[in-house]
Amino acid sequence: MKSERLVSLLLLLQSRSPRPARELAQTMGVSMRTIYRDVETLGMSGVPVYAERGNSGGIALSDGYRRAIAQFSTDELNALFVSASDPLAEIGVTGHTVALHKIKGALPDLQQRAADKARQRILIDHVKWYRPRQPAEILATLRRAVWDDRVVRITYRDRAGTETTRTIEPLGLVAKAGVWYAVSRANGDLRSFRAERILDVQETGDSFVRPPEFDLETYWRSSMSAFERFSDAPYDAELLVEADAVEMLTAYFPYEMLEDRGAERLVRVQFPSQTAAVSQVMMLSTRVKRITPAALHEAVAERVRRFLAALEEETSAPKVG
Repeated sequence: MKSERLVSLLLLLQSRSPRPARELAQTMGVSMRTIYRDVETLGMSGVPVYAERGNSGGIALSDGYRRAIAQFSTDELNALFVSASDPLAEIGVTGHTVALHKIKGALPDLQQRAADKARQRILIDHVKWYRPRQPAEILATLRRAVWDDRVVRITYRDRAGTETTRTIEPLGLVAKAGVWYAVSRANGDLRSFRAERILDVQETGDSFVRPPEFDLETYWRSSMSAFERFSDAPYDAELLVEADAVEMLTAYFPYEMLEDRGAERLVRVQFPSQTAAVSQVMMLSTRVKRITPAALHEAVAERVRRFLAALEEETSAPKVG
């Protein structure tokens, strides 16, 4: 793409200037005519690039401009070059490492060494332990639909395991602790669909008009605040559950896998409240083999006793008519 070629040309000139047009053409794999056209395009857009005559001449970038785009503070360099896993690769966007390499090549030697130091000192891994694999092909399709404002039809499996087919207008993708969500408009309402629960996605061929007032970050922050506002204090529990029940248990809550016993797993889960923990354990029923702490065990037992008492009362009540 021409825009990518112009950026590459600018970065090559930033690292060393002037450069012979022939050298630039060979490095970028284009003709010298293309190089001169790109130089003209950069000049028309306000970049101070020009051709110098003579044996030591070539295509040059103004020294003042070179200094301006290479002046990064230590904090700015750290923010750019600390090592990190690339969540964008999960949605089909590649080139993060290459882009940083190009920027680094345009820096003075001292700042290049500072960039290398940042990458060797800090590593950010956004992926949770034992996180379910994210559906790369589905995410790539959703990313294209988000980018082009295209309507898609998804097959979605909700938390209870029920599958439905829905037509949605995907407005954005959000990675929360390594888990992707598709923020979408469905039947006029804004919803967040967990990507790993999307079993299939198909483009419909239709377009939609993006709401002009919609801002992805504002919506997500508001959604998270609402969730936290209606939740009690976090409640930690350790549960021994059947292996095939782990996904249901950990679908919406932070967790840590403590022990893999083959057919059973010991999992520490942070629920938003004890009430949420009791409800989740009740839903899993006999798939839960052990409950810690004892207070949660007793709360579940009490819920069961009330449930059985209510059933007994209903069964023993005299029938009328």
